[in-house]
Amino acid sequence: MPTLVHTVEGRPFREYSLLDGTLRIGRNGDNEIQLNDDAVSGRHAEIAVQPSAYMDGYMEVWARDLNSTNGTLVNGKRIRKHLLKHDDVVRIGTNEFKFVEDSIAALQRTRVLLDDG
Repeated sequence: MPTLVHTVEGRPFREYSLLDGTLRIGRNGDNEIQLNDDAVSGRHAEIAVQPSAYMDGYMEVWARDLNSTNGTLVNGKRIRKHLLKHDDVVRIGTNEFKFVEDSIAALQRTRVLLDDG
C-alpha cells in the first residue's frame, strides 16, 4: 500500500496510508492533512490515488497543486500535477512528505545470491 510519510527535520513524524481517492492538504480544518504553517494555503494540494489508465490492477498516485500561493514542490521542482514515484519528496510550505511505495521498497531490499560454482 502506498504511504505518505510526513517528516520533520528528516525524521518520520506521521504516516498516511493512501487508499483509492483523494487526500487534501492545507491549513483549513476540512483537509485530511491540516498543516499549521503560514506558508501553506487553506486548500494547498491534494494527493490522488486512481487506477492506472495503462496497467490493469495498478494504482497511480498523483500530487496536484490547488493554485496555492507558494506552490507545491516535488524533489525541489514546482509542479502543477505530478505522478509520484517511490522516494519522491513533496514539499508544502515548510513540510516534507516522502512517498513510499511498499512493493517497490520490497524489491529494492531483495538480493539474489548466485552460486559461483
